[in-house]
Amino acid sequence: MSQTPRLTEADVIAYLEDHREFFIGKDELLAGMRIPHNSGPATSLVERQLAVHRERNVELRQRLSDLLENARRNDQLFEKSKRLVLALVEATTWVDVQAALDDSLRNHFSVDAWAMLHFTERQLEPPLIAIHSAEVQRSVHRLFKGHRAICGQLPEADIAQLLGVQDTPCRSVAAAHIRGKDNLGILAVASEDPGYYRSSVDTLFLDFIADVLALRLPQIPVS
Repeated sequence: MSQTPRLTEADVIAYLEDHREFFIGKDELLAGMRIPHNSGPATSLVERQLAVHRERNVELRQRLSDLLENARRNDQLFEKSKRLVLALVEATTWVDVQAALDDSLRNHFSVDAWAMLHFTERQLEPPLIAIHSAEVQRSVHRLFKGHRAICGQLPEADIAQLLGVQDTPCRSVAAAHIRGKDNLGILAVASEDPGYYRSSVDTLFLDFIADVLALRLPQIPVS
């Protein structure tokens, strides 16, 4: 005599997935069911479903809150970027460029230090720094390891080199290439906080400002 196949948990799950209205009209069965779970003592199926929905709603609200916060930060970043770009467009001298960058980066973006290294023969005043030596230019380029921008913690000597100084209290840095026709250099911003600039941080803003400088600087006459 053959034995009836034993019903498995997977069989029950598959059946309920195919018959999602199974519990409709079976109030007595639902009332007597208890489902243990990690969040506390046994509870009814309906209560557990409500708890799951509440947990999902909390998660969805958190995701929505994160999206709104990101949108708010992006709006603020756009406004700050717009003010800086307009100031650079209005600049008529290299002193104007320096003033626009310094005001924006220090007051609006709260950087502890910044510098623009310009690979040129002209004379500039810090934090606009002229790099005449081809060897120094190659040394700076090597820090990027072929990338357009870098961001994160670097050795103190490397951060100092990107800022055009001998030493610095800054411990994290973000830097982007300025790449224009006869107009090459580096825009770097740094913080004394080692975790302020992290490798996971997007450098889109810095790339954008570097692109604006690449277009704008050739239009400013040499003083």
